[in-house]
Amino acid sequence: MNPHPSTLAEPQISTDVLVGILRSLLMQYARTPSPSIAGNIANCLDRLLSHPQFDEPPQERCTYLYMRTYWRLVESLG
Repeated sequence: MNPHPSTLAEPQISTDVLVGILRSLLMQYARTPSPSIAGNIANCLDRLLSHPQFDEPPQERCTYLYMRTYWRLVESLG
């Protein structure tokens, strides 16, 4: 038995993979709108925006921030 608690961090997903997941979630929402999917979209945007390798220009980053705000609103309105 290991006497030390596990300190392994969750592996970092690449920004390309996160963008692919985001696209998939947006298509899923277009087919079947739900607050749950809207929340997943916002969570994916959170992960993308906080990713250390997400280095988009300020204007594009601002667009992602607006998208996150929009999807949080959609989630909360149900």
